Amino acid sequence: MTEKITEPSRQTPVLALADVLVVGGGPAGISAAIGAADAGASVIIAERYGFLGGIPAICNMEPSSWCRQKDTVMPGGVQALLEQKMLACGAAEKPLFEPSASYNYDTETLKFVIDELLEEHHITPIYHCLVTEPYMEDDSMKGVFTESKSGRQAILAKRVIDCTGDADIAAQCGAPFEKCSLGGDEKENMMYGTLIFGASNVNVPKVRENLKEHPEMLDRIRHEFISDGFSKARENHYPIPPHGFQNQIIFNRMTQGEVTAINRVRVPVDGNDVLSLTEAEILSRKEALDTLELLRRYEPGFEEACLRHFAAAVGIRETRRIVGDYQLTMEDITGERQFDDSVGVYPVCMDGPKICRAALTGAHFQIPYRIMLPQGIENLLVAGRPVSATKDATHTTRGVDFCMITGQAAGIASALSIQKKVPVRDISIDLLQKNLQQQGVQVF
Repeated sequence: MTEKITEPSRQTPVLALADVLVVGGGPAGISAAIGAADAGASVIIAERYGFLGGIPAICNMEPSSWCRQKDTVMPGGVQALLEQKMLACGAAEKPLFEPSASYNYDTETLKFVIDELLEEHHITPIYHCLVTEPYMEDDSMKGVFTESKSGRQAILAKRVIDCTGDADIAAQCGAPFEKCSLGGDEKENMMYGTLIFGASNVNVPKVRENLKEHPEMLDRIRHEFISDGFSKARENHYPIPPHGFQNQIIFNRMTQGEVTAINRVRVPVDGNDVLSLTEAEILSRKEALDTLELLRRYEPGFEEACLRHFAAAVGIRETRRIVGDYQLTMEDITGERQFDDSVGVYPVCMDGPKICRAALTGAHFQIPYRIMLPQGIENLLVAGRPVSATKDATHTTRGVDFCMITGQAAGIASALSIQKKVPVRDISIDLLQKNLQQQGVQVF
């Protein structure tokens, strides 16, 4: 619709003030908050849901370090800290296949563990708080406006880090960005969205025995998956639900009588469009139930299975990418490029519609600080999935651990720029790298 209305002017109460405001509580946001707090800043993290964790917690996602093998060079920092916390409380388990060195997380316990991490680092969370637009003076960020059960309010900060996953704040500030379409060709089309779902009343020993009989269903590069039921269904001319893998489902955690994270549904969705998101949620739920019916009919162990849960939201893989002071390319990744402004290392791996490559060797590249600096805006950093990268590079940059490193670097950089009274573009890279190393990040 093109119709518009004019809103009356108003005075907006200030909810809170901090040195650093992190918008969005996913992997990048958590890392940004901890990075800034450990570097000496007062930190607020604002999240629209009632918990932190982002895609892993909201969407019951597969292991955040899915690509990791025994020789993989990992970035460390908050990524390692969170993993240690999850292991310590018994909320992480090894996948079934041996080559993988990743962990499946209990995504419900993850929410609690992150709460504890924030408390330990003296970070102030504000949940159920939707950040709606930036508050700016000229070209400088001064804070944000929010909407919640408390009404319209403002949060003021000296530095803001956009960890929304979609560059929502940066885009509203007028920062340039790139974005693919839903109707473009294969190279330019946005990646699909996925609604994870779980099944109860599953005969888990029978599922495991079937996996032993079909070792081809343990994919050493990705995850456990189930495919023989789809083959049987096709042989019997049973209709395969169209929006998803045509030959398999991927699953992650199996507990007593349950498969908690089934990944099959693939739907077209624009994560910046409320109507597209609505349509994707409705279509995904139907597709998930149709998939579950196929499993009941044809997959050993699922004969009596019933729906356990739908994830809280469709998982979005791709929307906006800012145009930053540098744009990371696939050639940088595969060429194991090094940068003077490196803020961390990351393994050479990809996860896209046509390519899936785990980190089977120690090959790694360095992440440049400049990909987090949106052009034309001061006091703002962007971390996580929307960093400045080419379309094909997003097969790597959308990874959870990648997002965590950019978040931690953005948090430290924000704190240092306040302490040194300089713009985020002008901080000492040597000082940033030193602080990253002090926080356990492998920079080089």
